[in-house]
Amino acid sequence: MKQRLWAEDQKVKYPSGRKGILYRLFKLHVRIAHSVYYRKIYYVDKENILKDVPLMVVSDHQNGLNDALALVLAINTHGRRKLRAIARADAFEFPVFGTIFRGIGIMPAFRLMYQGISSLANNGDTFLKTYHELLNNGVVIIYPEAGHQDKRWLGKFSYGYLRLAFEAAERSNFEKEVFIVPSCNHYSDYANIREDILIKFGKPVSLKPYYEAYKEKRRTVQREVNEIIRSRVAELMLNITDLDNYEAIDFLRNTYGIQYARDNGFDPDKLPEKLLSDKQFFERLDALKTSGEPEIQQVYDDAAFLNSKIKEFKILDKLFERKPSLIHIIFVAFLFVVLFPLYLLSFISTLLVTYPPKLINRRIEDIMLHGTISLVLSVIVTIPLLNIILFFTVCSITDSFLIALAYLVCLPFMFILTVDYEKSWKKFKSMCRFYNLRKAGKLEDLFSIRTRIRETLDKLLKNKK
Repeated sequence: MKQRLWAEDQKVKYPSGRKGILYRLFKLHVRIAHSVYYRKIYYVDKENILKDVPLMVVSDHQNGLNDALALVLAINTHGRRKLRAIARADAFEFPVFGTIFRGIGIMPAFRLMYQGISSLANNGDTFLKTYHELLNNGVVIIYPEAGHQDKRWLGKFSYGYLRLAFEAAERSNFEKEVFIVPSCNHYSDYANIREDILIKFGKPVSLKPYYEAYKEKRRTVQREVNEIIRSRVAELMLNITDLDNYEAIDFLRNTYGIQYARDNGFDPDKLPEKLLSDKQFFERLDALKTSGEPEIQQVYDDAAFLNSKIKEFKILDKLFERKPSLIHIIFVAFLFVVLFPLYLLSFISTLLVTYPPKLINRRIEDIMLHGTISLVLSVIVTIPLLNIILFFTVCSITDSFLIALAYLVCLPFMFILTVDYEKSWKKFKSMCRFYNLRKAGKLEDLFSIRTRIRETLDKLLKNKK
């Protein structure tokens, strides 16, 4: 049946879909930068991205634009179908950024809570393009929480995504079968560079069985389907619902949770397995609290106190297990001295990429935006600018195009070396502080609290499987 043409569709200019060489080079540049920014990228159950059907991917929102960029790169359509993501409109306020975001398939959504009621009229273009892409078997990525969360938990879903999906189906006279794919973005660390990221897709949910009921009771059906989709997303992610004890639970999963993962057959060094272990770990902790287990709250209180003291002393929890010796500290210090010249060269070469985001992030309180600033600013501004400056500088000094080109090829590796060296240096300083504090006898109480936490959890979790 021929697609129904609605009058307001005439207001939107749709791109031809033909991508030029500049777009493809930029997309390649973004993909390379993304793979350098993250240490490991995991894609899980990508087979759930169905082909040749209208597909809406619905995800949790635990970061800024990094979430949208990760999904856009995860769902590689190879140019055979359109791929769009919908992001907050304020990300498009700077004209250059807005042009680039639109160019890679990210569309703006104006929200009442952010841009005010008068801005909602600007959503027409985005909505019409969404209908158009879905009816042409495209993929649309959307975040129903509207804003990103500041913790690993799932907020409320607005019904806007279901309105778009059902109205797209209605525009085909309900001939098209629209599918919704639940998804989650999961990070080993939100803000830091060279961490791991996981993108996981759940089983597609067809809206076709709800079409007839939707014609009669739209809001009721939207509410019913929303509950299903939200529960599917929650099943994929780490959803720590006990917000009163969130900091303690998050601390425990990154400390005791490492050994818990190994004891239960998971590899804590692989993010997909660590996610499964963390989900199981929290579910068991929450079950203990729900059952009224009196000792679990004491564990949370102890963990919160231990976490606060570790932050105050600027040390790492794992040092309680691997107590550093003076010989070990001297050996590590020697390695830093040996590698310093290489670090210095890498640091100077990549300073334009690493330093500007740090300056900006110091002024931004929302830690969930730090990763967006670091990645997006680098991809759009500092990396291209650095490449141009260094290429012509090296070329003029050496009078060799090949040497300048080889230098550019080495820049990603220099960036990785710079970040890893600085991270290791922070750990080394933590090691030195731990050694001095322990020698001064200031960690004895923390050792006792840590032992009490582990003994209590061992008793509660190992005896109540």
